[in-house]
Formats: sequence, C-alpha cells, structure tokens
Amino acid sequence: MVGTKKEVKIARILITVSVVFGFLVVVTLLVIGTGGIPGKAGPSGISTTGALLLAAVKAAGTVFGLAAYLTIARGDLRKAGRYALVASILPPFDLIALFAGLLALFSHREGGAG
Repeated sequence: MVGTKKEVKIARILITVSVVFGFLVVVTLLVIGTGGIPGKAGPSGISTTGALLLAAVKAAGTVFGLAAYLTIARGDLRKAGRYALVASILPPFDLIALFAGLLALFSHREGGAG
C-alpha cells in the first residue's frame, strides 16, 4: 500500500514534467511555424505548415497529459494511465508520459490485487 502511494506520486510528478515539456514544445513549434522571432531568419528546410500541424497534434497530446494529471489527482489510476498513454503516442512521442502511464496502470493492478 505504501509502495503504491509512492508510485502514484512519482507518476504524478512525471506527468507534470511531461505537460510542462509538451507546452514548451508547442510554443517552440508555433514560433517556428509563424516565421520565428521578428528580425531573425527562420531555420532553413523546415516547413511552416508542418510545424503548425505538429504543434496542433502536440497540443492535443499536452491536453491528454493535463487530463491524466487531473485524473490521477482524483485517484482514478486506470483512466489516468490511459490518458498518459494516449499523450505519449501522439507525435512527437513522449517517453516521460509513456513511463508515467505504465507506472499508473501497473500500480493500479498491484493495489487492486493486494
């Protein structure tokens, strides 16, 4: 029981880190997609449309990560694990959210069995 609480706390921290990094990636992709910082030349070879589409998909992943955080705070580990797994598979792939989702799912199974 104590180990399960510790695993849930670790999963919550990992989901928080994933959401913060996801937000930073979205902002970076939006800056690239909108033409960069005024007065600076944008990176060559990067499609602005592709960057904006990737920003939209990553924003959806970040929303799923935020939903995972809110769900794990309520105590529903199974649903939080699912949300974190969805957040991890949306491109660009997020290994932090994947690990947090698996941790939440497996701690739920161990807590229910014991």
